[in-house]
Amino acid sequence: MADFTPITTQEELDRIIGDRLKREKDATSKKYADYDTLKASNADLTTRLAAAQKASADAAEKYKGYDQKVADLEKKVHTYEIDSVKTKVALSSRLPFEMASRLRGETEEDIQKDADSLKGIWKTQNHQPMAAPEPDVSGADSKKAALKEMLHKMNGGNE
Repeated sequence: MADFTPITTQEELDRIIGDRLKREKDATSKKYADYDTLKASNADLTTRLAAAQKASADAAEKYKGYDQKVADLEKKVHTYEIDSVKTKVALSSRLPFEMASRLRGETEEDIQKDADSLKGIWKTQNHQPMAAPEPDVSGADSKKAALKEMLHKMNGGNE
């Protein structure tokens, strides 16, 4: 510290501080040399981000109802599959086709159990036609037979 010389003039101060400021300016310039590149890159990325957000918003608007639509269609397909199984089980159990919609259950086993229980109640029988045979009108008493037939029908078929 013995070499210290006091600064006595403004020019000496400006020279000493000028060197120090120049070194600091060079260090700062070197540190931020790519500032213009980063600024341009940031502007480009900001533009691209805005475009991507707009495209995302447009896509969200376009596909807004698709989740509900897919859920509805899946439910519809499930209903058709269950109805198909019910029809198959009803026909294989020899139940009338109209009884298929009355079967209950979500799996084929449940539907088959219901069909078996319903089959115990609903017995398929071969029924004869309900109509009475034609009256014999060939004889002399055809008028009497026709009146008797009319009376029989008026009494509801029970005499």
